Amino acid sequence: MNEVRKLLEARFPGLHARIEQTLIDAEARYNRQTKQAPSEFLLEHSQRTAAIAHQLAAMEQVDAFLPVLVALCHDAGKFHEGEYHQDDVPEEEHAAILAGRMLAESGAERADVEAVRAALRSLYDDRLPSLQACRIVQDADRLDKLGALGVGAFFTKATLRGRGLVDALVHTLSRELSYALAAPHSMLTETGKRLAGEQTAKTVAFFDELLHDLERWGIAAFERRPLLVEGDFRARDGARVHKVQVTIVMPRACPDCEAPIELTHRSERGLKCDMLKARFACQSCDYARNISFCLPILA
Repeated sequence: MNEVRKLLEARFPGLHARIEQTLIDAEARYNRQTKQAPSEFLLEHSQRTAAIAHQLAAMEQVDAFLPVLVALCHDAGKFHEGEYHQDDVPEEEHAAILAGRMLAESGAERADVEAVRAALRSLYDDRLPSLQACRIVQDADRLDKLGALGVGAFFTKATLRGRGLVDALVHTLSRELSYALAAPHSMLTETGKRLAGEQTAKTVAFFDELLHDLERWGIAAFERRPLLVEGDFRARDGARVHKVQVTIVMPRACPDCEAPIELTHRSERGLKCDMLKARFACQSCDYARNISFCLPILA
């Protein structure tokens, strides 16, 4: 991460520290308003994404400055006004406004400011051209969620949200495995595609072993159920997609009464993604869980 700092400091002294402090302050405000324990997950994820973007840019043989800057800023709008996704504005739009302001105050020329804003906006708006910096940052962001880094982040998030091991698997492992399995088809750079294949295998192998051990010791029994979600979806290149595969991780039977569990699902368009909303409910007692996540985006 020192290479990221050096790269930004060489052009705009003090900008790197200012971006990091903005991320720290935003998460601290969110934690205060939601009465959560102090954390710096947003900062650490942004630092890792910027470091990965730096490496990807080198492998793709492009100038790393813009991808690194966009990567460091890409989640700056996540906790706008101390809230999480509570308005109708995508977080990348808030990030574009913040980044533009910080760059302008650091003496950046208008062309640099607009380049960063454009790349941040194209991260979420598939109507905009997928700029080179956007492609690298999207791949870096996804790679941070795979392999050992992704597993570490999964459990860090679970801890911050007060979830125990089994509860975290019930609520969020479907999303993690769906994204991991789709990753090789979601990457926008050739380097990203190659690395995603390696990291996906690590992610799936870890969680397969974890689920095996939980069942072996009689702690919890899960099944992985492939699910084809039908609809009118659009890939990042504009192609129409009518089916998206996800993986639902759910208890084999009701953990309370051991009766069969029924899975139902639907998809709906959210602010910036197509959402899957699934529910698994016991057919004999009151046990039920709802999960939701954005469907994987295909390249």
